[in-house]
Amino acid sequence: MSRLRKDLLAGIIVSIVVAAVLGVYLGYKSRESTSLQGPLKICSAGSLGIPLTQLSQVFENKYHVKVDLLTAGSVSVVRRVTELNYPCDLVFVADYRLIPKLMVPKFAKWYIAFATNQLVIVFTNNSKYHNLVEKDPNIIFQILNRSDVKFGFSNPNMDPCGYRSVGAIALASLYYHNPMILKDLLLNKIEGLKVKTLKYKNGTSIIEVFVPASFEVKGNLVMRDKSVDLIALVESGSLDYAFEYKSVAVQHHLNYVTLPPQINLGSPQYSSFYSRVIVYILVGTKDERAMPMAPIIYGVTIPTTAKHKELALKFLEMLLGPVGRKIFEENGQNFLSRPLGYGSVPGEIIAYVKVVQK
Repeated sequence: MSRLRKDLLAGIIVSIVVAAVLGVYLGYKSRESTSLQGPLKICSAGSLGIPLTQLSQVFENKYHVKVDLLTAGSVSVVRRVTELNYPCDLVFVADYRLIPKLMVPKFAKWYIAFATNQLVIVFTNNSKYHNLVEKDPNIIFQILNRSDVKFGFSNPNMDPCGYRSVGAIALASLYYHNPMILKDLLLNKIEGLKVKTLKYKNGTSIIEVFVPASFEVKGNLVMRDKSVDLIALVESGSLDYAFEYKSVAVQHHLNYVTLPPQINLGSPQYSSFYSRVIVYILVGTKDERAMPMAPIIYGVTIPTTAKHKELALKFLEMLLGPVGRKIFEENGQNFLSRPLGYGSVPGEIIAYVKVVQK
């Protein structure tokens, strides 16, 4: 064989080998990029909008995929998946208990409880009687009952902040030993709402509040679908006070009343006191649920119907790692010291959680 033919043959062999290697590499890259194609669709509680927007920007820069973030009241978010077949890749709720109550087992096989919060009442320097409230926060429930004061909270049937606000008012009636707080701020404001008080021989009272599936509000109470929808009303002066999460107040630079720990649902040591109030939502429907008051803990899951599960797991890795924790804490929302995992938590994120057997 001539030297020229040998060189040609060697060149052909090298080309074939390079092409094969390149083909394998490109095939791998293609599969990798396909598996991480977006957009990643996140459905979230409104109170997580700001930290999740910031985290999404970091995620987009790292993985070069688009993140679509939809916010609503947590109950509405869940129902988008379970009733409307909306393609959510991640579901974030302001009350982690909604996932086992409304999604497991058909729409979720596992979930993670990861962040905390507390209820506050926000206001501005234009809010009526704000100077009195600043001097003595304990009079806030008396101020809310004044006819010239407008106050608000979100719809209890759509948003955990709403049923927690109802629960906080009931807890205030217990804490201050004043049943008129409950009557004035709830029974006299929401048509069809009912309250039952159970008294035990040891002197303990349990309050059950029943919120009908449909109702009208009256008097000086204003209601919106999710709690963050009330922020603009407070800032514009058309609403004097609103029940919100502390993180939301911090993010929007609003003044706020810090409620006693026995009322604000932010102190685990008062769990037994919180449980003395039970709020029933969507009363009279197949979706009626009892929501005992408990410390505020946020939750997240990847629905069984998610289309981009690998990408969603990458997002959870970033959320549960140092980057996500830092972003949340800078926005006034603390993580649990170690997030809790329930169910068959995926291996990719199991190192970030403490698995709880239920």
